[in-house]
Amino acid sequence: MCLNIPNGGMVGHTGDVEATVVACKAAKEAVKMIFDVLDQVGGIFVVTVDHGNAEDMVKMNKKGEHDVDKEGNVQILTSHTLPVS
Repeated sequence: MCLNIPNGGMVGHTGDVEATVVACKAAKEAVKMIFDVLDQVGGIFVVTVDHGNAEDMVKMNKKGEHDVDKEGNVQILTSHTLPVS
């Protein structure tokens, strides 16, 4: 079986941090359900991932601190965190 659980990455690109947290929790529950079934049938699970987004949604400056605009608002990162090939 091959399946795609896009929740975290796809929602992460929207820049909506709260929605991304919900999406990542949903993905975590989906993976748990898959693990539970695989345990019952003695299967194996191979995980591959893409180029990231939901794990790091805040732009960082060169000092490693959150990047903020002129008003002091944290800048949201909606791009990929790793190169896309």
